[in-house]
Amino acid sequence: MTPEETLAVATNWLTSLGAAKDEEAFAGHFLPTGWLRDLLCFSWDFRTIAGRPKIAEFLSHKSAGDNSRLLHAGLHDLKIDTKSAIGPPKMFPLPGNPNAQGVSAVFDFSVTSPPAKGRGFFRIVPDSEGGWKAYTLLTDLKALVGHEEPSHRPRGYLDTIWEEVHARKIAGIESDPTVLIIGGAQSGLMCAARFGRMGIRALVIEKTARVGDVWRNRYPNLSLHTTAHRSSLLYQSWPETYPEFLPKEKIADFLEAYAVGQEIDVWLSSTILPGPTYDNSTSRWSVEIDRGGNRVALAPKHIVIATGNGRTRMPKWPGMDSFSGPLYHSDSHKGAAPFKGKKVIVVGGCNAGADICKDFVLKGAEEVTMVQRGATCVISASTADKILFSPTAHLPSEDGDFTSHSMPPALLMKLAAGGGTQHLKNLDQKLHEGLANAGFKLTWELTPGGEQVGFLGFFVQRVASGTMLDMGCGQLIIDGKIKIKQGVEVERVEADGMIFKDGSRIPADVIVLATGNEPIIENAVAIFGEGITDKIGSKVWGLDDEGELTHAYRPTGAPGLWFAPGAFQHSRFFSRHLAIQILAEELGLKN
Repeated sequence: MTPEETLAVATNWLTSLGAAKDEEAFAGHFLPTGWLRDLLCFSWDFRTIAGRPKIAEFLSHKSAGDNSRLLHAGLHDLKIDTKSAIGPPKMFPLPGNPNAQGVSAVFDFSVTSPPAKGRGFFRIVPDSEGGWKAYTLLTDLKALVGHEEPSHRPRGYLDTIWEEVHARKIAGIESDPTVLIIGGAQSGLMCAARFGRMGIRALVIEKTARVGDVWRNRYPNLSLHTTAHRSSLLYQSWPETYPEFLPKEKIADFLEAYAVGQEIDVWLSSTILPGPTYDNSTSRWSVEIDRGGNRVALAPKHIVIATGNGRTRMPKWPGMDSFSGPLYHSDSHKGAAPFKGKKVIVVGGCNAGADICKDFVLKGAEEVTMVQRGATCVISASTADKILFSPTAHLPSEDGDFTSHSMPPALLMKLAAGGGTQHLKNLDQKLHEGLANAGFKLTWELTPGGEQVGFLGFFVQRVASGTMLDMGCGQLIIDGKIKIKQGVEVERVEADGMIFKDGSRIPADVIVLATGNEPIIENAVAIFGEGITDKIGSKVWGLDDEGELTHAYRPTGAPGLWFAPGAFQHSRFFSRHLAIQILAEELGLKN
């Protein structure tokens, strides 16, 4: 089709959708197997609904009084957006059938209740009757009318000096924070920046002595495993002179500058004391903060946990105390240079283990053995960049994030299992064959015998735990510079080595445990006690029954408690949704 014909197809379908007067008519615009992803437009939650009958059922649910969700939301003024960086409607190849094509388009719309603006993204395909039906539709609440995020710079004309204005702002936040954010790395800082831009008073507490220490204190050769564009910060992108894969020092220093540049109020060397309580009558928390040894009482309305994963996971094997050399978790690795000429065992075959094994080899260790007890999902950095990161690299972050999240996560998993993973495997065939020949065990299944959801599935369900985004370790394994001990559990540790359950022994001067971290929920339990799981369950992250990320930037089941997990792109995109939900509660719109 010509661009004009493509625009006409998209416009006609959207006009018809906007004219749908009931739930059955609206759902009739979808394929029988179509997908609706709704971010706060039809409910105050993130919902993924698969299949025409279930879409109609979801929209028919009574939302307020006798009105259905569809009628209560009252979507209107649906208009194709041809001016964004995403561009006008365009053709796209159908998954699994590259010879057939559909039409994708971005559109704007208004919501009646609450008065709001939204943005949508649809992919429509030809049906058997010569019409067009939705394969996917995203409806995304962009702003509450009257409380829109500013789209322009502040004027900067002040009646007094900037320092006085800033001091008053900080004093207002610290005397009565609406939101307390626990964790001052990228997720917490981006949430705070978004909240500040939208007029929400947010205070960040960070346990380390400097913003960025969460990165600064990690092992020396750590770098981002996603590209700079994919991992840019909200409102303040990395300088163009920065490398594609950023080293930890640049990340740490830039986060520190980001906190200053975004005027974020951060209390350093500060932790929340266990046992905060929530008062339903005032809708406030009662919390105490240890701020550099001083106790400070606060009463925020909301707490956002942005702490990342839980504490380090330390195996307990007999004889660990008898080991004569250094034995430590990978989080405590300060570099391999002191261990030149030494025999090293690294337990763990995923990202941290790979980085640290590489560090030891390059720093001249005599012998490096990776103990891989299970199997690992491996993708090369070049393939990840080409297939996963680059498709939206030409877009501004806002449009790239919107495009990426227009696909329901559950559908992405389905597409991965249906051929996407095999495509990635084909691109990395040489790497995978070399690793397998070296004794390294590969997997693309979350559980043995499950679907091959691959790297995407591991990221969505496990925050990438169990993966290796190969940055050079793979070739060292293939070349024999890193030996592999595969599939055998540790029996015990001796003074100068490690004994395995198959009776084998590997000598060692150094043992590093790249054994990961406890789940995110452990941080909540440490703060609120075991009873918190009675309210929110035992899982944060991973897909729920519908296919949305559990408790991520959405209601948790506990009033005033939120989580901000994930990678840079999650906080950059979903911090807006979290801010809108908090604003809606403060304005009484949820009632």
